[in-house]
Amino acid sequence: MKNILKIIAATMMLISLIYASGGSASATSISNVMWGNMELKRGQIGRVTILKETFLMHIGKDPSVDGGAVRALKPGEVYRVYSTKTPDGYVPMYAVGGEYYIIQNSTLNGVHVKYETPSKAKLALLNKK
Repeated sequence: MKNILKIIAATMMLISLIYASGGSASATSISNVMWGNMELKRGQIGRVTILKETFLMHIGKDPSVDGGAVRALKPGEVYRVYSTKTPDGYVPMYAVGGEYYIIQNSTLNGVHVKYETPSKAKLALLNKK
């Protein structure tokens, strides 16, 4: 009976040690860099907030498979920006991931999006991770 109690106590101790070490390790790896209510991701250079209805564009490498406008973006939606590009035959756009783009403000479409960049302090925090 004493051996069974020793085994149970040893097992409980081992489980608590594993749990304690796993909990502290995961807490440090989960520290995300937040920018407002959005997580800042590696490679992100800014964000756009949709002010007036505009379109999300799909522009692939093969123009024959080009999807064009995918859907209408509603005011208040926020998207991460990873680069700015001017694809062949198009106006300047924000690259929001994959092959998806949002048209930058221009004289053609007026002010439909608000572009913001993260602070240098936020970018430094992100690069430390």
